[in-house]
Amino acid sequence: MLRKLHSLKSFVVHGRNGKLGKVDDFFFDQKQFVVRYLVIDTGNWLEHEQTLISTHAIDDIDFDSSKVYVNLSSEQLEDSPSIEKNQPISKAKEKALIEYFGWPDYWKKTHSSDSELIHAGITERKKLLDFKTLKKEEEAKQKADIVDTNLRSLEEIRGYKIHAQDDKFGHLEDLFVEEEDSWIIRYLLIDTRNIMEGKLVIIAPDWIESINWFDKELFINKDKKEIEESPEYKEEKAPIDKNYEELLYDHYDEKKYWN
Repeated sequence: MLRKLHSLKSFVVHGRNGKLGKVDDFFFDQKQFVVRYLVIDTGNWLEHEQTLISTHAIDDIDFDSSKVYVNLSSEQLEDSPSIEKNQPISKAKEKALIEYFGWPDYWKKTHSSDSELIHAGITERKKLLDFKTLKKEEEAKQKADIVDTNLRSLEEIRGYKIHAQDDKFGHLEDLFVEEEDSWIIRYLLIDTRNIMEGKLVIIAPDWIESINWFDKELFINKDKKEIEESPEYKEEKAPIDKNYEELLYDHYDEKKYWN
């Protein structure tokens, strides 16, 4: 089942010996569009306000009671490497976290969220690194001390401007993820209220042509007319079902990831 990622924000996180905090944000792998970590706001019981918890540490999510259960204790979090609030997570910091908790180093080792079955379209997703605006970003990095990171925040990417092949058409509102173990991002929810009278549409990450992280823009390899005529997403019908996905992929004449 697919769920909107932002809908999990503020869920209470429970560890092995009690409440640990609340979900405040998510970090996803920009190379493969897979959610890797939950950002937990620990309130005032922990010296560092926020900490990361790998999706591999999640035992269960109770959507009815808005709770996330993880296989960690408060003592483990107390001694874990700290992260700075609202700051990017460097590769060095991420490595220190996974070594401390014993989580899989997903960029080296194979585990469930790296399987070919789940990662349908991964060849297409690799092109996300071939940004047309790469030169512009590299020039910007030379002028500022930008942290080397593989992770991007949900709260950072919400609001990014969306460009069709022939026009601008809205902004990124949310991400849809697989509810189960994979945590792969299947769709982007796009708000088009500025040109389509409030219509919500859905785009798959495989249809992204490029991303300009510096200017906060996503470029989609579909034209405005295709997007305007695509099946509308209606929130009262959430979550997305297979019938809607069939209509969506047929409209764009795209290969279905489940085939």
